[in-house]
Amino acid sequence: MRRFNAGDKLIRNSEILSTELDQETILMSIDAGAYYGLAGTAQWIWEKLESPITYSSLVDALLKEYDTTPEACAADLQGFLEGMEREGLLHVE
Repeated sequence: MRRFNAGDKLIRNSEILSTELDQETILMSIDAGAYYGLAGTAQWIWEKLESPITYSSLVDALLKEYDTTPEACAADLQGFLEGMEREGLLHVE
């Protein structure tokens, strides 16, 4: 399992096509021949990843936006970002 560090710069893969449809963001990976639907917090995170953002800044932004604890936020975000990276939706520098 990958562990993201505070200074890791995150940005969404610019080759992924995305559009808004019925309060959901639909992502399409031409290379993988796959599509994904994001809603709620996942959609909010995708929007934040439009520009490079550090992992710690993303955690801070989530804590300001949502009522959660830092520990729960970090744990949930780690898993979500790991899946995004595995699917080729996210670049990490």
